[in-house]
Amino acid sequence: MGAPSLWFLMPVGFFCMLGFVVSLILFFYNKDQSFSPRVLAGLLFCLSVALFGYLLYVSREFRRFPHLYRAPVFMTLSTAPLLYIYVRSSLEQAFWFKKWDILLFLPAAVYTAQFIPFYMLPASEKLHYIEKAFENKSFGAREPEGLLPPGIGFVLRMGYSLFITLLTSVLIFRWRNSDKRQLLQIRQNKEIFGWLCYLTVILFFTFLVLGIGHLFQLSGVFEKYRLPTLVVTFTILFITLYLLFKPNILYGLQGWLPLPVPSSDQLPKHDVPDKELPGTKRQLISAEQAMVYRQTIEQHFCAQQPYLKQQYTIKDLSEEVNIPSYLLSAFVNQEYGKNFSEYINDNRVNYLLQLAEKEPEQLQKFTLEVVGQNCGFKSRSSFIAAVKRKTGKTPSEIFSKN
Repeated sequence: MGAPSLWFLMPVGFFCMLGFVVSLILFFYNKDQSFSPRVLAGLLFCLSVALFGYLLYVSREFRRFPHLYRAPVFMTLSTAPLLYIYVRSSLEQAFWFKKWDILLFLPAAVYTAQFIPFYMLPASEKLHYIEKAFENKSFGAREPEGLLPPGIGFVLRMGYSLFITLLTSVLIFRWRNSDKRQLLQIRQNKEIFGWLCYLTVILFFTFLVLGIGHLFQLSGVFEKYRLPTLVVTFTILFITLYLLFKPNILYGLQGWLPLPVPSSDQLPKHDVPDKELPGTKRQLISAEQAMVYRQTIEQHFCAQQPYLKQQYTIKDLSEEVNIPSYLLSAFVNQEYGKNFSEYINDNRVNYLLQLAEKEPEQLQKFTLEVVGQNCGFKSRSSFIAAVKRKTGKTPSEIFSKN
């Protein structure tokens, strides 16, 4: 098998790094602590880890890093479960894991455990397997390093991934045919639903092509890992481009539908509407609870105007209104169709517009920097951008008009 050319390795390496960067941004820069974007970040990270493993193989860099050989198997088998949880949490407007979700990752843990004897080998013995895989196209595809019979492991892995992806498709179909489809009357919800369908279809065909390609690899027809590398690269490219052009899909579905009324024996025995019991997290917000949250937050904003503070965070609001921050994030996303930063900036712009109506002469005495700081913005650029996004005009145009 000849070494791949730079025209193949460089784009693949770029998109692998892109996947890592975007996934880390989604997870760590998610100041709102939103659940679904973090699950999507995990999904994209797993794909990037898988692509990194393919890249090490086709570039033969596993010779330099033999201990990384077979290391990505847990991540690759966790991709489909993360897809299911991401789609389910988005459609059900849920904001935390369910107790049984851990069972979805059990096959990944068991499958990884069967490689433990191989992981314990010294680098020299691992290199023996690596070199044989480089020499024989079908040797590596059979995964003889594991405890399972050669050739069975990958079939089980792809079969499980396809099964979970089909389960996700059933979840989407049932939601589409339930009374919750009323939410699709909102434009943003249509876009989010379409995105969930596209993502599920793309990943289904990704797993399908990987499975078909593996059969060819076993027969020695295709060069080992070249086809999987291209397929996973395309999947990462699709996700990152979609997020770039449609960032609003991260905010979740807008609107509320009444939750089923529990029976009397299922009703909680405590009267703590906003605080969670120790060690628990509420998964859903009812339409009734949303009304309480909205009234609480808007009364607090009207009375205290905390958004005028610079660097005001969701944690600050959580402490002030006694609502968990992860529920606040979900509420703002679902109620207003925007993230917390946009919500706060919109309140600041509304405050500015009120000033422009009531005291236009006073505003003329100050620079844009001073006005922006008094409205809670950290910089002139963020002030102008927020005003432009909400009103379509610059602050100067608003002042001159008034």
